[in-house]
Amino acid sequence: MEIRLTNRIVSVAAMSAALILPAGLGAQAAARPVNARAAAPAVRAATPAGAPEMMAELRRIQARLQVVHNQVMQDAQLRTAQENFMRDVKTAMLRADPGLDALATRVQRMQQQAATAQQRGDTRTLQQLQSQLGPIQERFMRAQQQVMQQPAIAARARTLEAQLHQRMLAVEPQTDRMIERGKSLQARLMQMQMQASSGTRN
Repeated sequence: MEIRLTNRIVSVAAMSAALILPAGLGAQAAARPVNARAAAPAVRAATPAGAPEMMAELRRIQARLQVVHNQVMQDAQLRTAQENFMRDVKTAMLRADPGLDALATRVQRMQQQAATAQQRGDTRTLQQLQSQLGPIQERFMRAQQQVMQQPAIAARARTLEAQLHQRMLAVEPQTDRMIERGKSLQARLMQMQMQASSGTRN
C-alpha cells in the first residue's frame, strides 16, 4: 500500500504507470496489485500470529479511504486536473523510455495468458508470468521516478496532493489518523514477513 493514502496524488506516477501497465496481471499472477489503493504486502504461508488480523484492519482502512477518495473525485474540476496530470506523466514516461509502449503490449498478452492459466489452475505458468513481470514493473518504476524528479511535474504533484488531501479531510476528518495507522500496520506486517522468511531459511 502506497501510504500516504492521499496516494501521493494516488501514488501519482503509479497511477500513470497503470494507464500503460495493466493491473490485472499482477492480481491474476499473485504479483502485486497496481493501483492507487494498492493492497497490503503478501504474507508467506507460514503466517505469523496476529498477521491476519492486522491485514484485515489494513484492508478496512484501505476500503474506507477508497470510499472517501472516490467521493472527493466526483468533483469534476479536481478529477480533470488529475486526469490531465496523469496524461502528462504518462507522456513524460514514454519520452524517458520509449520502449514502455511495446512492453505494455507484451504485458497485455501476459495478462491474457495469466487469465487462461488461472482458469486451468496452472500455478507453474502463473509463477513464470509473475517472475517475468517483475523486471517490467521495475522498468516502469525507473521511468516513473525519473519523471517525478522533474521540477514542473513534482510541483504539480504537490499541488494536486494538497488539494486531494484537503478535500479528503473535509469528507473524513479521520483521514490522517487512518493513514498513520495504515503505515504502522504495513511496517509491522513487512517486519513480520521478513522475520518469517528469515526463520524459514534458518
